[in-house]
Amino acid sequence: MEWEKAGRARMMLRFPRHRKQIADANFLAISDLLEAYGRTAIARDELRKQEVSDPARLKEYETLCQKLERDLLRMLAAAIPRTSR
Repeated sequence: MEWEKAGRARMMLRFPRHRKQIADANFLAISDLLEAYGRTAIARDELRKQEVSDPARLKEYETLCQKLERDLLRMLAAAIPRTSR
């Protein structure tokens, strides 16, 4: 599976206001983050589907997904070109 592509698609759905910026972002740090998010979000979703799931493990994956989402938003904010006044 292409984890980065999956992560990018999921982030674009999660943050529609930033969809174009996420689609256009193409640098190593964001690629690594999107790959990690793809892997983590898919694992989290699989845990949610399981009838006998480990609540602590699910919480860990949910927390990690939230952290990666915040990190992405910070990266995007830092990448916005600033205009001089």
